[in-house]
Amino acid sequence: MKLDFRDNLTLSQRRTTQMVTNAFFLLLSKKNFDDITVREICRLSLIPHSTFYNYFEDKYDVFRWAFFHIVYGYYPEMDIKMNHYDNIEDYSERVCDFIDDYKSIISKIVIHNPMNGTFHQLVRQCLYEIGEIIAENCTRDKNFDFPYEVLFNNYINGFLEIFNQTFYYKKEYTRKQIKTYMCDLFDLRQVKNLT
Repeated sequence: MKLDFRDNLTLSQRRTTQMVTNAFFLLLSKKNFDDITVREICRLSLIPHSTFYNYFEDKYDVFRWAFFHIVYGYYPEMDIKMNHYDNIEDYSERVCDFIDDYKSIISKIVIHNPMNGTFHQLVRQCLYEIGEIIAENCTRDKNFDFPYEVLFNNYINGFLEIFNQTFYYKKEYTRKQIKTYMCDLFDLRQVKNLT
């Protein structure tokens, strides 16, 4: 990414990135990710191509920046070395907040972007990157019976399945159910019981 999602942007940079990401997500709510062009994003956000390329490499970069920016807003301590397991209930609450806050737009996006399509694969890739960041920061000095990458990929797949069930299969989970599922998915005691 050209921009680091953790950087403090100037007012002008915030305004430009907001215009670009708003235009991108509006387009994404109306058409398939594969059919969106940088030209359309620039036209809708009222910025020249040169400005777009000062901020982003391409439409994938726009999504990646927006995705990490949003996730970091819900989970600012993501890259802090800590025991993330101690706060699973709090994090599951944040997942519920994210779903509530973005349910309307994500519901529109999935209509035009099928499961296992380019958009879905990009979401999966970004989630795995977040999982790697968290795993590296909460597994130091811990002794697991198998590689932590396997464990965290399993958790990311679990989160992605909650996402799929909520948005693609339109399951109406309560906050309590989502929190319970997340806590169960991330419960290391279960992993220890498997060995």
